[in-house]
Amino acid sequence: MSTATDSISIITRRGLLIRLGALIGVGAAVLRSLHLDEAGAATKPPCLPCNPERPETPNEALEALMKGNADWASGNQVHPGEDSARRACSANVECSQRPFAAILSCVDSRVPPELLFDQGIGDLFPARVAGNSVVEILEDSLRYGTENLGALVLFVLGHSNCGAVMASVRSFINSEPPEFAFEAPIYPAVAAARKIVRKQGGNPDDPAQVDPVAIDQHVILTVEQLGKTDPFRRLVKQGKLLVTGGRYDLDTQKVTILI
Repeated sequence: MSTATDSISIITRRGLLIRLGALIGVGAAVLRSLHLDEAGAATKPPCLPCNPERPETPNEALEALMKGNADWASGNQVHPGEDSARRACSANVECSQRPFAAILSCVDSRVPPELLFDQGIGDLFPARVAGNSVVEILEDSLRYGTENLGALVLFVLGHSNCGAVMASVRSFINSEPPEFAFEAPIYPAVAAARKIVRKQGGNPDDPAQVDPVAIDQHVILTVEQLGKTDPFRRLVKQGKLLVTGGRYDLDTQKVTILI
């Protein structure tokens, strides 16, 4: 016949066994977690630069862009930085990105910077807006790409037959209110283009004559504006950055440096 003391003893032993089982379960879970962490660490790619062939100077960075564009225009693209190693390295949050070029370009679907410069994942830091204008949020992005991420060249990329510039030319010439917010920032380039067309004996009221000049002038004026603004101006003086720009021709697929 069991006594009360025996019942208490049984309950105590049962509780002890339950506690021991729980501790063993926790310990096993911890060991599994540690094992998974070690396995994960072993499979992570090393945090070397994800783009090991990254240019080392601003001039080399510009040369890399133009070499990539030449390959694109000739149909001999290399398609660098698309392999599994680059993708895995770029996905590792412990590896910081190191783009070698910051690109201010138009949102036009025919002008994707990574393709027309034949660059891979992590090579470019593009900021895009209709008409490739300097607006506050994009300027902040370009500051981050150059000062924080170390881009060596800041390239303003315009393109032929730019709809944003062409719309700006027409609203400016016709003294009409802009239909879109992106038009007003382009007006200084339109005004400069009309003066050039007039000086060359053309008709400054003819949009067809003003359009191509305004496209180039917008790139030139934007480069000049960025070059006078910190941190870009300071980085240029320190030899860490080159600010330049050009026009992409939709027919030839070539980029022509304008400034």
